[in-house]
Amino acid sequence: MEERIRKKQYTRSISYKYFIYIVAIIAIMQLLALRACYTEKVYDLPERLFSSAVDFPIDELTLDTTSSDAEPEITGDGETAVTEEIPEEEVEEESETDEIGIQNLTDTQKSIVLKALEMLDRDVEYGYQLYPDTGYPSSNVWISTDVISMTYNECEIDLLELIYQDMVEHKEDYPMDKTGRKTPIKHIDSRDVIFQAQFFNRNATTLRTDYNINNEDNSLIWLAGDIVYFRFDENNIDRDRGGFISPHTNDSGVNLVIMISPENNLLEEVDVLQEYEIVGHYRYPPVEVD
Repeated sequence: MEERIRKKQYTRSISYKYFIYIVAIIAIMQLLALRACYTEKVYDLPERLFSSAVDFPIDELTLDTTSSDAEPEITGDGETAVTEEIPEEEVEEESETDEIGIQNLTDTQKSIVLKALEMLDRDVEYGYQLYPDTGYPSSNVWISTDVISMTYNECEIDLLELIYQDMVEHKEDYPMDKTGRKTPIKHIDSRDVIFQAQFFNRNATTLRTDYNINNEDNSLIWLAGDIVYFRFDENNIDRDRGGFISPHTNDSGVNLVIMISPENNLLEEVDVLQEYEIVGHYRYPPVEVD
């Protein structure tokens, strides 16, 4: 029995060996057949495969590097920084500001000057009307102090309210006897030249009133946006008029003045710094001293 079992096991192992040999021989024969049938083929690419049939001009092959988007910039430490592009509106505004000579002023002073220049487009004419609601003109009929107060008001400085409050709190410093009243009225007294000038005399930077064309410091003393008051009749101070120093100058470099001129009774730029008697010269808001 045992002998029969051993014979069966031996026969089975021989069968496995033959099977493995047969599979190996078949694989070798397939490999030889594939090698015999293999043929190497070489394909040559055209020399101008990636070139254009048309020669474009150089300028059409140049990349457009102008862009409204911010361009990345590599900094020294390897980080990417973004360079912001200045809008055209800001560039134009800065250039216009430089052209009219107010680039050395504070932002508030620049706003005052630009607003005063805008007033010239309003066709304002001289005349006295009451505006009881606020004191600010609602038509194009103004007195000289309205030019100043309206300019400040559009720069978000309520000048009439400031004058009125200062008059209420310091009545002794204002010529109230001129009105015959003990209490000021905002829409009337705050527009009066004598009260407006007194407010600046108390609260603004007070500057010299004699204009000397030969003074080397004129560019510092007479700045665009400064307030000036002129006297035309020593016996009647009610005829005094005020205005702003303009950034524009005459041929000699003397600043013009934005005011309602007594000659035409219209709001305009006039060359009067050397002609009219100057009785007040102020800078408001006052200059901050470090």
